[in-house]
Amino acid sequence: MRQSCVFGLFLTICWSASQAASPQFITPDEADLIRGVHTLKDGFPNDAFDKFRRSARYGNKEAQKNIGIMYVQGIGVTQNWSHAYCWLKLASTTGNPAYIAAREEVRKSLRADEMDSTREVCLEIVEEYGDIQALRHRERWIRRQKREVTGSRLGTMGSLRIKIADATGYEWELAGDAYFGILNTYVSSFEAKVGNVTFGDLELLEDEQGGEE
Repeated sequence: MRQSCVFGLFLTICWSASQAASPQFITPDEADLIRGVHTLKDGFPNDAFDKFRRSARYGNKEAQKNIGIMYVQGIGVTQNWSHAYCWLKLASTTGNPAYIAAREEVRKSLRADEMDSTREVCLEIVEEYGDIQALRHRERWIRRQKREVTGSRLGTMGSLRIKIADATGYEWELAGDAYFGILNTYVSSFEAKVGNVTFGDLELLEDEQGGEE
């Protein structure tokens, strides 16, 4: 039953500093993820949902998982199992076992008559928030950061020193070349694990349920 799925699914909406790309650098997806968690704790789930979506646009898997859980539990949004499945599917593309387990639990709650609409929802979500699109958002972001520093996305840094703030607000000073290296890693680390949403399990579920009376 769907209600049992809600009670059986226990994933907390949180953020861990250990997941940051660098202990000295906060990326845009991490910043929105942190804001979303704090906003949710302050009792503003709708605003938190919007912040998680901004984070998800950069491919943040924890934010994508949070959105899926919010759809499961009807927090800040109307409860919707198709959206919950698709967001958890997207969150699990890098193989996180907890996210995969959550996705599969939601999948089992989908009815046969929801398969077509769920596929359509997944395609719409992937078109806007999929890993390929997230990679492009990251690339555009680092180009903006480089232009702001040098006036050119290919400009040399020389002896330039850059001040950046970490998740706690503490300011660090980095050599320009080191800063560029962190920016480039923000793209390359994600590029190495880009995945895709497929619907094989949905098709299997449809076949299984098609034989039920």
